[in-house]
Amino acid sequence: MDFKNLQEAQKTALNILVNSYQRGRLSHAYIFEGAAGSMKFDTALFFAALLLCKAEEHRPCGTCSNCRRVQHLTHPNIYVVRPTKRQIVKESIQALRQEFSKTKIEEGPRVYIVEDADTMNPHAANALLKFLEEPHEDMYAILLAEDAMNLLPTLRSRSQSVPFHPLPKGTIEKTLSEEGYETTYLTLASRLNDTPEEARVFLDDENLESVVESVDAVYSSLHENQAALLTFREQAEEFVRNKQTVATLLDVFIHYQKDLIYGKIGNRNQIVFADRIDTIEALAKRYELNDLLAVLEHMLQLKARQKNYVNTRLALDNIMLDLERGLTDEK
Repeated sequence: MDFKNLQEAQKTALNILVNSYQRGRLSHAYIFEGAAGSMKFDTALFFAALLLCKAEEHRPCGTCSNCRRVQHLTHPNIYVVRPTKRQIVKESIQALRQEFSKTKIEEGPRVYIVEDADTMNPHAANALLKFLEEPHEDMYAILLAEDAMNLLPTLRSRSQSVPFHPLPKGTIEKTLSEEGYETTYLTLASRLNDTPEEARVFLDDENLESVVESVDAVYSSLHENQAALLTFREQAEEFVRNKQTVATLLDVFIHYQKDLIYGKIGNRNQIVFADRIDTIEALAKRYELNDLLAVLEHMLQLKARQKNYVNTRLALDNIMLDLERGLTDEK
């Protein structure tokens, strides 16, 4: 776990926990609420490491034996409850209570983390509530939830809520870069996905490179005063037939079109396909801004209608014709 990346991604949450720790005002129970992939579990381990770290200052250090064991979930004072068949059942909470009723193997605070706590069935929730209500010195609960409103009101009232925000796109991009993914499509992946997990699935799609090349070919043909519709049919026909690839195709078209708009208004920092910036800016000069915005709106409308019956090929053909019609003669 990279504590520095975590600090950048969830600064507010970490500040709440660190400030409470430094002031000696820790709650015995916390609810970490936020979307999937917002590093709630990583933050729970950060909190456990903060409590168990052996360093005299700058805790958690991330390098002492306690910090390392927390990160690898091998410290005996850490216990994790996970869903069984998509929900947390009473037996899992009973196992937690039994484990924590035993004498500690090591000194120091004990922390239990309940993943997907909002999936607890009523029996499990009531069992956890009884456990929370029992006095336990130096014991801390962390409930991870996407929607805390699905937890019992009594559980919420006995816990301190810590909000988690969606990860910054730069954090997703940096995470994937450090994992060895090529930089070519990292910006696109981070723009289209809210979590590193989703971005990995996107980047691992065997069709991604071919889809991007097809879209690039369409815009390159426009730049060379060739027929975009003909190029589209030659390059992207196979992707329109498949539900998954057509969704990727639309996403790439939308972001390429946005790049033209950013090129038109001189906002280079927002351009996704930076390796094509010369073509993008040269082509953007030949469109009126309103025409670029209108085509983008058509693309977004088509994307929104994908769940309904719609003739995607005909709609994309019309978008290609709109792109051709919007061009000026200036090169």
